[in-house]
Amino acid sequence: MKTQLSMCLLPLLGALAGCAGVTTDVEATGGLPAMGTAAANYRFAPTPAQADAGEILPYQGLLREGLAQRGFVAGAPEAARYLVSVAWATRPADVKVVAGECAGGCVPAEGPSFPWFGRPYVHTLTLRFFTLPEGGEVYKVSAVKRDRNADAREALPYLMAGALARLPYAGAPQWRVKLGSAADAGAGSASAQPHMPAVLSVSPINQP
Repeated sequence: MKTQLSMCLLPLLGALAGCAGVTTDVEATGGLPAMGTAAANYRFAPTPAQADAGEILPYQGLLREGLAQRGFVAGAPEAARYLVSVAWATRPADVKVVAGECAGGCVPAEGPSFPWFGRPYVHTLTLRFFTLPEGGEVYKVSAVKRDRNADAREALPYLMAGALARLPYAGAPQWRVKLGSAADAGAGSASAQPHMPAVLSVSPINQP
């Protein structure tokens, strides 16, 4: 019986190893102008819930650096053209959240769940851009990562990398981003801060 069980597990573990990798699924709406101009000045703005709780975005410096690489400048508040709101959350994968029109599936179907590997979780990060002084929302991008780690902070560098990988994601509403390891991105560095994972590929999904 033990030998038979081992023989059954080997193909399963091999299949899981073959599927290993870090991916985020990205959805974007609205549009942004060409990057790299003075009009891309911005400042962060907490959501009402974050302001009430005094909550600070973990790894805000990492996100600021990622935006800078894409032409956004964190200038003085009076010079800001955009307000950037950041929201993130983690929930068990068996708790479903439905938002908006998701014809074709905004969130890919869950794969098989094996309880002995731990409970699956869904991590999300959403960036919303509002123009100043009007205050209207012009762009929103959300990244989703699935794993079996309840700690949202460990997922955040991957979510940030996914959300920014091909900003503003013109040409398709939904994308899949394959990422390298954040640890590999920081190899050889003595810094204790996380590093933005390398982007390996970006491709549209759910296209007719």
